[in-house]
Amino acid sequence: MQFKRTLIAALLLAAAAQAGAELSAGPWHGRISAGIQRISLVFHFGPDSTCTVDSPDQGATGLQARLLPCGSDSVAVAIPAVQAEFRGKIGPSTITGRFRQGPYVLPLTLKPGAVALKRPQTPVPPFPYHAEDVTIPAGDAVLSATLTYPEGYAPGMRPSLAVLVSGSGLQNRDEEIMGHKPFAVLADYFARHGVATLRYDDRGYARSTGATDSATTLTYAADAAAAVHFARSLDRFGKVGVAGHSEGGTIAFILGSRGLVDFAVSLAGAAIPGRDILMAQNRRVLADAGYDSAVAEAYCAALAPVLAGEDPDAAAIGELPAPLQANLRSVAANLSPWLRYFATSDPSEALRGLKCPLLAINGELDMQVEATANLAAIKAAVPAGLDCTVRSYPGLNHLFQPCATGAVTEYGTIETTMAGDVLRDVAEWIAAMR
Repeated sequence: MQFKRTLIAALLLAAAAQAGAELSAGPWHGRISAGIQRISLVFHFGPDSTCTVDSPDQGATGLQARLLPCGSDSVAVAIPAVQAEFRGKIGPSTITGRFRQGPYVLPLTLKPGAVALKRPQTPVPPFPYHAEDVTIPAGDAVLSATLTYPEGYAPGMRPSLAVLVSGSGLQNRDEEIMGHKPFAVLADYFARHGVATLRYDDRGYARSTGATDSATTLTYAADAAAAVHFARSLDRFGKVGVAGHSEGGTIAFILGSRGLVDFAVSLAGAAIPGRDILMAQNRRVLADAGYDSAVAEAYCAALAPVLAGEDPDAAAIGELPAPLQANLRSVAANLSPWLRYFATSDPSEALRGLKCPLLAINGELDMQVEATANLAAIKAAVPAGLDCTVRSYPGLNHLFQPCATGAVTEYGTIETTMAGDVLRDVAEWIAAMR
């Protein structure tokens, strides 16, 4: 989850190159080290002096570049979209050079071959359980989904089932991001520990149909409700609930408040007002980009009326650095229904009407949905006497990976998809539903 729509700036490290006379066509790879961050780049040089670039750690593929003149023993490229360039010298088995972006100049050495991402938790067949593809009618959409039964399932057993609901941004049923497949990992672990799952491609994405232009969190909540209804209609399961990540956690609150589910699991779900989350995210991103706190506060002050649907304050925007002026004008011109709803929503309203048991967890290094504030908001809003378990995990990020800082740029560099104690705790909590 991830609130991908809300990030107003991010360090996109990508590059491409022009082949010199001695450069072999094919993939070349290297890593940029920026502090504790190490980000892989893969250059795909074509035989016709073309090139595309992947940044596997950031989930970016096929990035284009503008080739620059250089000597026959060198390569050079400009990347206008991120105001960066790479220049390197071709050696017998390496290209040694420097990657430049803004004030940063970083060494980068390329070697032949692509990068194979290590994702040891991604499930691989054969599986000791049964799974089947199904379709779920959901208003104007048809959701393509996978129903996974627990190991040893037989008719009449009626295990608990969790509908897995992804975070913001269109994602497939595995909630795939930067080579990780969190929902595939969850479904596999749950199946091996007595819990069934139903996970689906988001509407309008992968194999699912449906409109997305006017979709808001409420639209995606209706899709999740359709998945719950479908699971119940099969009459094969006992308790049916929702386990949602990020925005999916907020959707779990909504369905729980409507009495549609038997249990709700929030995996880093937001519980404070959307406007507050957006402001916190933007302050953090601006700080990471090198802007001081005064500029960050000025940007957020100019952003607030825009998120409220008001005309942007031209004078306030004019006081900002040029890149932030352009960014803010872009936000104002492209304020989507989803972002407009999110900015004015308060998930605690649903929590105050919750009607089912709730498990809410966060990683303490979550940089997108801050753990302390959101878990406190959950505890404060849930009705007294309701079964509510709230837990935070030291050293884990928004994806529940063990990490150093929690920054989004770390996600793809970490081999672990989801910490084992999180998988265990959630599976045990759901399996206990009777």
